[in-house]
Amino acid sequence: MNIDELLTLPTRRDQWGRYKVLAPGALVPVGYTRATTIAKTLDDQQALIEWKARMVAIGIGARPDLAARAAVIDKEDRRALNALAEDAATAGGATIRRDQGTAMHSAFEKSWHDLSAVPAMFATEAKAVHDALEAAGLSVVEGMAERMIVNDTYGVAGTFDLVLTDGEQFYVADVKTGSSLMGALSFAIQLSIYAGADNLYTQGAAEDGSEDIREAMPNLSRSAGVVLHIQPGSTVCDLHWIDLDAGAKALELAMQVREMRKVKVLSKVAISPAEQQAETVAKVKAAFPGAEELVGDVWRAWMRSRIAEIVEQGAKTSLLAAWPAGVPTLKSGLDITDQQAKSLEDACDEVERESGLGFPPPRPASIRRAVERDLERWVSHVAQIPDAFDEGREVTTKEAAVLKVMSAKFSPEVTEWVAKTIKDAAKAKLPIRVTGKGGAYTERRLAICTALLFIADLGPDIVTKLVETARNAPLDGLPLANALGMLTIPQAQRLLALGKAVDEGTVTPIFELDGGISLSGDLGQALAA
Repeated sequence: MNIDELLTLPTRRDQWGRYKVLAPGALVPVGYTRATTIAKTLDDQQALIEWKARMVAIGIGARPDLAARAAVIDKEDRRALNALAEDAATAGGATIRRDQGTAMHSAFEKSWHDLSAVPAMFATEAKAVHDALEAAGLSVVEGMAERMIVNDTYGVAGTFDLVLTDGEQFYVADVKTGSSLMGALSFAIQLSIYAGADNLYTQGAAEDGSEDIREAMPNLSRSAGVVLHIQPGSTVCDLHWIDLDAGAKALELAMQVREMRKVKVLSKVAISPAEQQAETVAKVKAAFPGAEELVGDVWRAWMRSRIAEIVEQGAKTSLLAAWPAGVPTLKSGLDITDQQAKSLEDACDEVERESGLGFPPPRPASIRRAVERDLERWVSHVAQIPDAFDEGREVTTKEAAVLKVMSAKFSPEVTEWVAKTIKDAAKAKLPIRVTGKGGAYTERRLAICTALLFIADLGPDIVTKLVETARNAPLDGLPLANALGMLTIPQAQRLLALGKAVDEGTVTPIFELDGGISLSGDLGQALAA
């Protein structure tokens, strides 16, 4: 396949619309930030924001159906409100210039090869561009129109409009079709990215980037570029030199600004130890209702021997009659709070006294310590819960729709288990429903729920092992639903990768003789996928 054929392939992009590029030495393509995105970093957006607001107002005024939608939409539903604002802006004419400009660019692209191939409706503008270039002694370099470039240092990619030459020097050029040339600094940044790129880049058909092609850049001027400015319906094209030295300096500043935006400049004011302890206990109660009062195994063993003695002495019926309402049996394995334990001890005291039984063995002093150890363990888990999870980006409805497709293959029992797990996590104030506040789909929750669907039919024991592996820490008494709700984005992605590996058979859960579970296979490869 030659370059011309490759250039006709659809552009490969990621979910954010970024070009997918196979970086030097990489095994899979990654998204490179678009040059136009970087170029706008330093722009003053106020005029654009005000213009967009005017278009929204005009659109709602012109379309009663949009006004009706605005009246009934939940004011917390950001997704629906954003969609309404976009529809209103379009109705107000916000996209007319953009759409005209896009069509004109396509027409000009044809004209670089053959001026006669330009559609009649853009023939006047195309002739004006070519006349301006001829008058300036500039011509289009063959094969250097609409070419993709990459800058691996910054992880930036883009597509320049064309390269011009005066017969001695090559200049990167950009066509602008707006009503004015406001925002010229962003043009300088954009063209300096193109002029300083590492390679021309052509995406091949293979999704893994193995057929992508890198070519040497033409020897472009690093100090000057050309802006061709023409408006739809115009018979005049103005040419402007643009300072790429200034553009390169602005590019450095833009990259610094983008890095600074990632810096965490806020931190919570430290609180006193007493307040911190109270806050931690509150978190424990929220995440593990009743956990601060649960008895441990020492109490259970002591009470089990005491009950066995009562039954052996023939007082089982009396004990059943005196059993406190709401207190689980020991055989059930359900949690028993310290308060419930005391009520059961009182019942046993009464039965033993009425039946003339001897004094029971003393309540072990270690029972309270066992409860304290449990509390310490739960506190250590709660310490891992951030005040606010990094939910990541908002994902599209289309991405979230995969959950519905996957869930359809499960039996009612598995679906019920998934629903219960999501409900239990919500009770612990660690929600994992895909949609967050305002109905927005979040990256973290989507990863957790997608992973859950991959592993749901494996059974709780295997699921627990996979979650522990993804967390790189044992659950140690932490309820599974809570552990899922506490997963970070990287942990959720690891769990999803493990689930896929088990589904594909590259990782296999093995039940050990001691009752534990191990994972057989290349975990490193699975987690790196």
